[in-house]
Amino acid sequence: MSLSFDIRRSIILSEYLKCWGMPETRKIMSRDKTSVELYVFPGEDMGQVTRIATIGLSSNKFSDAQTCNSELLMVIPFEVGFDQIETISDYIFDISSYILTTLGRNIKFEDLIPESELAPADWPKALFIDVPRGEPEELRSFHIGMQHVNLSWLVPIFAKEYDLIKTSGIESFDAAIENMQASLVETRRESCV
Repeated sequence: MSLSFDIRRSIILSEYLKCWGMPETRKIMSRDKTSVELYVFPGEDMGQVTRIATIGLSSNKFSDAQTCNSELLMVIPFEVGFDQIETISDYIFDISSYILTTLGRNIKFEDLIPESELAPADWPKALFIDVPRGEPEELRSFHIGMQHVNLSWLVPIFAKEYDLIKTSGIESFDAAIENMQASLVETRRESCV
């Protein structure tokens, strides 16, 4: 590991620790030109959520030599994280690889990623990229030297929800979720459309 990566890890991990406490595990994943560390932050009891966040995606480069400006966060119910942590870790790594090699550009809030069979079984197969709603403000972005890095929340969504956002915008999706009284962190929910 390089000194710049160690500094990046120190800056981002210190914010994660301040907001979520000690991680339970760290998984280092590397394939082709993608290298990412995944940290798992379980809730303090089974009624809490589990957070899985990357460190290092923002040090990877696209094929045009531009640096990625995102780290990823997935928030799931505690028991789902407990039961499927390996599968979920692989999925987040696959998403990281997709962003770098297939998408080939920085993701933005309100971006959509189409359905993928890489999603864990019984989960919605598409993804919506959002600001980390419900998280402390200091986690929305990090400044590492001259680089501005966003923490992007990966929200699993269904194909019909994907279509709703594409055609009617995020406000329609938010209203449908609110009417259904569903939580966006619940991967086992029904579609709101």
